Amino acid sequence: MLTGMLVALLLMAAPAAADPYIGGDKLVTANGTSGTVSGGLWFDAYPGFDYAYTTPVTKDFSLPCTSANVAWARLYVATYIGSMTSNYPLNTTVEFDGGSGYSTLGSEIMNTTYTYPAGSGADGTVWINGHCNRVTSDCLMWYDVTNSITSSSVAARVHTAKPDGTQPNDGRVKMIALVVAYNGGSDTIHYWVNQGHDTDSYKADDYDCSYIGNTTFSTSGLAVDNANLTAIYLGSYNGNYTFNGNALPWSNPCQGSYFGHQSWDVTNYATGGNSFMTFDRNTTHSGSYSGYFKIPLALLTVKEE
Repeated sequence: MLTGMLVALLLMAAPAAADPYIGGDKLVTANGTSGTVSGGLWFDAYPGFDYAYTTPVTKDFSLPCTSANVAWARLYVATYIGSMTSNYPLNTTVEFDGGSGYSTLGSEIMNTTYTYPAGSGADGTVWINGHCNRVTSDCLMWYDVTNSITSSSVAARVHTAKPDGTQPNDGRVKMIALVVAYNGGSDTIHYWVNQGHDTDSYKADDYDCSYIGNTTFSTSGLAVDNANLTAIYLGSYNGNYTFNGNALPWSNPCQGSYFGHQSWDVTNYATGGNSFMTFDRNTTHSGSYSGYFKIPLALLTVKEE
């Protein structure tokens, strides 16, 4: 009985944690956004793993709405540094064309090492600035582009180099994703974009402190007609997920070498209280990279009755 109580207490304490060995930035709504729209929540993404030094990586997006109906839009970019801990200086330049030509959103210089917290209680996240951070081998950037969109056809491009403009150690692009909340329909749709830079690794298990990541959506009090959940992950192998304690069907879509997304109809699991999603690495696969899993985004929509 005492053992069961201890396990329960550990699980209750999990929401404040990150991977205790390798680190990570927890997914929370406060880092993303939430709101109510009449259209929906949409995303599209470049899922490749291409070098962006001599030729920028470009992604075109066709929005599901007119520019006037865009309620909120954010562009996400993830580039690969080339090492989980070493300092390989990398300058990532992100440009966006909202319909009137390209303009630069940011030129983010990563010039730091990464240190595993290794049970210290820290999260390990290296903050480059307020919209860019490093967790292990990835540099994650995000930009609010709501007011930059003047067309339903938009585009982004990403260029990487060393800070002095020469060829970087790596600098491949893992993700260019655009998330848009939009109006234009007749439904009442509540949406949540939970953002972070969280990880789960075999190192936490080896440290005898297994980690299950989690995030919460404030769905309490809603009369649910339909609910849809999407996990957008950075890894070569998908993780395992639950929603309100229910295991979700698993697949390994892996739309890119180190990028993937999976969606579920969770209507039957949205019980009227706040909703809770968990995730952890899939340990049933024997491949070289199944020991690492990373997730920056979880999206939830609830259509009211």
